[in-house]
Amino acid sequence: MISAVLLAGYNNKRAVEQYRRIVESDYGERFIEKGYKPLHEFSVSINGETVSKPLLQFTLEVLLADDQISDIVIVGHKERIEGRLDKVLAGAGKPLRIIDQRDPIPVEAAEALKVNRKETPPQSVGDNVIKGYWASRSGSEKQPALFAASDSPFTSMDFINRFLANCASLSGDPAIVMPAIYTDPVKDNLGRTPLLLINDTEYTIPEKKDRYGRNGFRLSSILYANPFRFDVNMTNVMYSMRKALNPKTQMKIFRIGREVGYPGIYSRYFLKKTLSIRQCEAICTAFFKGPFTSLPMHDIKSTYDFDGTEREYIEISRMLEQQKP
Repeated sequence: MISAVLLAGYNNKRAVEQYRRIVESDYGERFIEKGYKPLHEFSVSINGETVSKPLLQFTLEVLLADDQISDIVIVGHKERIEGRLDKVLAGAGKPLRIIDQRDPIPVEAAEALKVNRKETPPQSVGDNVIKGYWASRSGSEKQPALFAASDSPFTSMDFINRFLANCASLSGDPAIVMPAIYTDPVKDNLGRTPLLLINDTEYTIPEKKDRYGRNGFRLSSILYANPFRFDVNMTNVMYSMRKALNPKTQMKIFRIGREVGYPGIYSRYFLKKTLSIRQCEAICTAFFKGPFTSLPMHDIKSTYDFDGTEREYIEISRMLEQQKP
């Protein structure tokens, strides 16, 4: 069994506005989210009745029902979560704890994980990862935990358990294992462009390739990691690079690749189009200072997260309405 850390953090108004500009200028999307995203309501049909659920509840219910999950720690706005999900929380059949995002990292955690406050400021994603992990059973045992985002309503128990089984079968002791969800090399159902990489792993990918022989990949909503085995201060930097079409982000990727000993990453991806999965693993291993592994997997729905755009809201709502209970 393994602990699950459910990340339900939020940004300040300045960060939200900055993100809105990136989404609208670089992706041409209309940004509509103005409140606390983990509690953004979506409608689903249950036994013929339309029920409204906040984003956070979808993944939380899966984790509560999963026998592979020993305990759950939610990191976010404690008061709002308790107010909206009081009935769900009261019926939890396993240890569940909510850590307020505004709480400081415990001194012992900061020392044990060598937290650098310049790179991991309060209330950042990296800060929330550390607080959630430290409060979990896995953290107390210095073992890996499952980290899950709260903004993907299609994260299923089947997907989580397949991923955990694959992690258990890996040789060695990876610090981070990331599902690499293969998809169409052009665009997915939400109109998003995938990361294009050469598959040089032992995994067979039954998806079509682009004309350069590359498969398309998207990040899912979960991650397997042991913060004791990698540099946790790199978490925020990696998270900031998720919008790879942004010119500033591309330059950051180029600079980081050069700094960790891979100066040709930009050329390999954008010009030569030869960047591979194993090369990315080597770059991430150097970046995080701990062994990084990716697992090519199918389950494109696990990548459908709500980032706050109008198109995502419309498409996710449509898929939820059509989903069988």
